[in-house]
Amino acid sequence: MARDSTNQRGTMVAAGLGMARRITAVIGMVALIGLLIVLVWRVYLHHERGAPADEPTVVSNIYRSA
Repeated sequence: MARDSTNQRGTMVAAGLGMARRITAVIGMVALIGLLIVLVWRVYLHHERGAPADEPTVVSNIYRSA
């Protein structure tokens, strides 16, 4: 039984694909975290450019009874 199902080349290919899958997953996670940080930063800048909290705000009251 010189040739059985435990082929050395086959296990090396599977090991290489497993490592590639892990590396791809890590790159994907880093990309998602990076996108999240960019989104939070843009929201922060958007709120910084808005009206200050101590200024009065004009509110439209179109449903006010006459």
